[in-house]
Parts: sequence; C-alpha cells; structure tokens
Amino acid sequence: MIDFNQLYQEFSSPITEKDCGIFCSPYNEYGIPFCCDSRHAVPSAYHQEWAYLQAHTDLWQIWQPDNDTEQDAAVLRDQTPESQVLITCKGHQVCQRQFRTLTCRAFPFYPYFTSKDELLGLSYYWEYRFKCWVISHLDQVSRRFLDQCLAAFSKLFEAYPSEREAFSLHSAIHRQQMISMRRRLTLLHKDGLFYLISPRDESLHPIPPAKLPKYGVYAIADRLPFPEELELNSAP
Repeated sequence: MIDFNQLYQEFSSPITEKDCGIFCSPYNEYGIPFCCDSRHAVPSAYHQEWAYLQAHTDLWQIWQPDNDTEQDAAVLRDQTPESQVLITCKGHQVCQRQFRTLTCRAFPFYPYFTSKDELLGLSYYWEYRFKCWVISHLDQVSRRFLDQCLAAFSKLFEAYPSEREAFSLHSAIHRQQMISMRRRLTLLHKDGLFYLISPRDESLHPIPPAKLPKYGVYAIADRLPFPEELELNSAP
C-alpha cells in the first residue's frame, strides 16, 4: 500500500523552472499544453491512487473518448495495465497541482531499466518527441525533479513489483524500437548527467547538454528563433 498523499508531497517539484506549457501550447491547434489535452495524452491512475483522488478532489473523472475516436480508444484501453484506470481532468486552467497524478507529474518521462534490471534514470516516451517542449529542452530539467521522480517510482515498485516489470519491459521495447530506427536512446541518468545509450550493447555515451537532440518545430525554432520565442525562452 502507498500513502499517495505523502507520495504527492514528496514528488511535487516542477520539471523546469519555466512553465513549459506556454512553449508547447502555441503548437497545439487547441491552444492547450499537449500533456493537458486528452486528445493527445490521456493520464492514468493506479486504482489506489484513483480512490485517493476521488476522496479528496472533484478535479478528475473517468475518461470517455469522443465517438469519432472510439477505435483509437479501444487500442489505448488495451494498452492500459489492469492496475490502472484512464482518467481526465477538468482542464489545465483549473488544475489543482497538489492532486496531479503520478503520470502527470512524471510526463513525458518513464523510469528506464537496463536488460539487467537496473534502474538507470529517466528516458522519455518517444511518441511525444514532436509535441513536448521538454523533450527538446532536457537541459532545463531540474535535478530536484529527477531525484524526486526516481524516488517516487522506487516507492511504487516496492509496493507493486509488477510495475517494475512493466517498465522494464517498456525499456526493452524502446531499445528494440531504437535498433530498428538505428538511433540511440536518450537518458537522464540518476547521476544528473545526460547520456546516449547504444540499444544493442547498452553502452553509455556522455553527451553535452548543448548537443542533446531536438525535434520538429522545436528544432526549427532553435535554428531560426523569432523575437517572441527569444522573449519566451528568456522568461523567468
């Protein structure tokens, strides 16, 4: 059993000092941060976590897809572990940060395991690389967030060993995906440094923050910054 009230308090650090949502929302046709838009990312909660949230806030409800996305919804439900339930909130403008789910707090990251079952740090969900501003600005991720995120998942794994197995499997799938694409996997190591992982032999290659990969519109903006983007990126 996990005390989610305590877990939430111990994992409360924002990912960056900046409000990352203001950087990605202009690229979403709905003007909403991608991670807060259930048309792009649907949060999940562990059953015990969902019970805690229901008892303390009315922010969340069970996710219901639009009629025209029912086929995609069926796939998403099939991919959701039995230990979790898909939920959605009332919207980012009324967010109650103290009641964000564990998946919301960690997004876009997941705990990365080696093939020898060692928790090495955090990697990101590859499918969000073109949407999430943080993925293209990993140098902005705070060490406090990294430490709190890993500590929270370590507690989760102690209570639910099957979750450790699930993330270990996801890490293996990610490596295979990178092998097929002939790419290296990016890692925020628990030591606070950045590495690229060769997916075949799992060797680590240190990479300076300035050379971390950027994707899509964020790569273009990095090469051809517009005045308003320079202003945003310099915002406190």
